[in-house]
Amino acid sequence: MQNTYFLHPIALGVLLYAVGGFPYLVWGMGVRTVLALHFTWLVNSASHLWGKRAWNTGDLSRNNLWLALLTFGEGWHNNHHAFEYSARHGLEWWQIDMTWYVVRFLQAIGLATDVKLPSEVQKQRMAFNN
Repeated sequence: MQNTYFLHPIALGVLLYAVGGFPYLVWGMGVRTVLALHFTWLVNSASHLWGKRAWNTGDLSRNNLWLALLTFGEGWHNNHHAFEYSARHGLEWWQIDMTWYVVRFLQAIGLATDVKLPSEVQKQRMAFNN
């Protein structure tokens, strides 16, 4: 992937244009990219203002349900700041994390390995009651 990354968007653009012409190219490349960037910036702005803090991270990061739903789990931002290495941002059973579900699927079929999650000891260390 690293060596051929520049080819992937080109191949996607060619495929989109072949399937649906210029409108598919605009929506599949341009609009998609703009939306992805705006949601990324939204996570980094809104999740430092609104939501709840589950972990003592020493910063203002917060978990935000509506943002997590819009961004496939990235809105569990306090979880991310507490456990940056974790593949799973929605650490509670009720925290919907679509990205994590994809990672679990890829792990189940053998395409993702060495998936990192926080241990109970690491969670206790980051909890507010410590």
